[in-house]
Amino acid sequence: MSPKYAMMMQETTAPSPTAEPSWGALPGQSLVALLALVGTKRMDTETIRGRTKLTPDAFRTLLGWLQREYLVDVVSSLEENEVAERVELTEKGEEVLVSLLEKTCELPELR
Repeated sequence: MSPKYAMMMQETTAPSPTAEPSWGALPGQSLVALLALVGTKRMDTETIRGRTKLTPDAFRTLLGWLQREYLVDVVSSLEENEVAERVELTEKGEEVLVSLLEKTCELPELR
């Protein structure tokens, strides 16, 4: 395969930020993480890791995937000489979660 063809293939298969996420990657844990963020829209990383019941390595993998899909942002801040990380639900993350819930179950109309 020529380098030019390989580059074209890579461009066409790269994930698009506007595309709907591929839930097959980590569906259960992804949904748990997004649902945990719904009420507050932000949570420290250790709290959300505890809710997903994942090992630190598996959680980092999940968090990286959610970030690549633009569903969450990780915001770092300095608090009393320590770096604190918080996971924040993005607008796209909220839209995807609502869309997924609508596809999964019938939601009541709010008027």
